Amino acid sequence: MIFLRMGTRILFLRSEAPDSTCTLLSEKFAYETVTMEVAKSCTDNNSTVLFITEKNLVITDTNDAKYIMLARKSSSSVLADLFNCDMKCNISKVDIGPKIILFRLPSENLKIKELLEKEFNGRSMNWQEAVKLGEQNHTILSLTTKPLHPSPLPFSGHILVDMPLHKCYARLQREALMYVTHTLEEENWYDYEINLYDLDDHFEIHFQRLAQVISGLELGLVLGEGWTRDFAHVLMSLMVYQVRLFSLMPPIELKKILMGLEYLEDGTRLADFDLFYKRKKIAWTEVQKHASLKNNKMDEGILRRNQLMAMLPEAEKKTILNLDSRLK
Repeated sequence: MIFLRMGTRILFLRSEAPDSTCTLLSEKFAYETVTMEVAKSCTDNNSTVLFITEKNLVITDTNDAKYIMLARKSSSSVLADLFNCDMKCNISKVDIGPKIILFRLPSENLKIKELLEKEFNGRSMNWQEAVKLGEQNHTILSLTTKPLHPSPLPFSGHILVDMPLHKCYARLQREALMYVTHTLEEENWYDYEINLYDLDDHFEIHFQRLAQVISGLELGLVLGEGWTRDFAHVLMSLMVYQVRLFSLMPPIELKKILMGLEYLEDGTRLADFDLFYKRKKIAWTEVQKHASLKNNKMDEGILRRNQLMAMLPEAEKKTILNLDSRLK
């Protein structure tokens, strides 16, 4: 599970001719003209948002931008483009905006926001205000409860911190988990056991499939793995491969995801992914209690398979499909 990552970079370009600057950057470097909403929602750490304003402005206010552009490259690459372009693209000055750190929270808990404000001497405000008031050596902490990849929208708040990015990020790397656990209620953490069973003994492939899902959806932390016995019936035991997962996801939601790993789209059953929480098995029928449409087990598995594949990032989805092909 990832709690921290860098956000999009911000540059303010003071231009003598904003119209021609925008045209030149678009034609020469394929920068995109975007709206304010797109700029605010961009979270790619390999992209840069550019606000093009008149040259005589002093305050870096996003509302003064004649054009907003998005470059799918780092801010250093953008600065190289600007330096090397014809007539310097009519730009008289470049201001570097505050840096952004994305911080994932376990829940919409005001305690952690208040704690961050206190410990980092920060101020809560909206994104545009933070960009306006922030300077080059300031950092914006953008808070979210969503997985940080691919896009953690919506944000639950932004905190402007008077601290350079490298210092702020280094400190949060050391302290992030402490802030998260300090503000968690006991029921927010779940310590799971996932037992994998396959008649054809493709345990390594199934573990790889599970690992791709845990990574792609940022489900939690794998605390351990190994062989164990599962007493499915009295006086009958089976060897299963067990994975211990520490997660913020509630049991029913995790069970839905695991059912998506048990089946293919055509209803072919691949393996058992049994979920245990506090030594109690979470049955697939528990999922049905919360469903409006009552399915049999195979139809429910097909439904969860399709939902899982829609949720996964493209890279993990491709890997899952490749692994699935080795099971047929």
